Amino acid sequence: MLAQPFRARMDPAGDQVVEITVDHRYRPQSIVARAEVPLRLVFHRMDDEPCSERVVFSSPHIDRRLAPHGDTTIVLPPQPPGEVRFTCAMGRYRGQIELRRDAHPSLMERLRAERSHLGSPIGAAVVLWLLSLPLIALLAGPILDPAAAVLTALFALLAWIAGCLLALGGLRHPA
Repeated sequence: MLAQPFRARMDPAGDQVVEITVDHRYRPQSIVARAEVPLRLVFHRMDDEPCSERVVFSSPHIDRRLAPHGDTTIVLPPQPPGEVRFTCAMGRYRGQIELRRDAHPSLMERLRAERSHLGSPIGAAVVLWLLSLPLIALLAGPILDPAAAVLTALFALLAWIAGCLLALGGLRHPA
């Protein structure tokens, strides 16, 4: 029987990450992660057992050699909801990943998940700005003269660009 499920954590860039220790078994053995979002698995191999040399995934079919006494990172591409099983090459070490659809992801989580479709943070900002233009026109039109309304729309575009660059990783802060 598999242990209590371990939930994948989100790193600051919005990627899912799970660290797995390989020491005569996989720890954690049972993982819960979000479906349709890439999942980065970092395997820390601690033992010299022949069984720990490889890890094999059911879907997508991935077969990788694990670095002896080191770390190996494997990125699973976005997968639909369901279960992914992984084992050693001999089938003695076993683990599973339950991929669940997130019931209520935040706007930022949805944008991060879809950022590849938007091309870049600036592309996301332009899309959001275009979607907000009717609201800007409704609010600024009756109150401001046309030149001030245009300036308000341009300011909104700059604000969307800055916000998307910060939120979607286009700007990196020094550590």
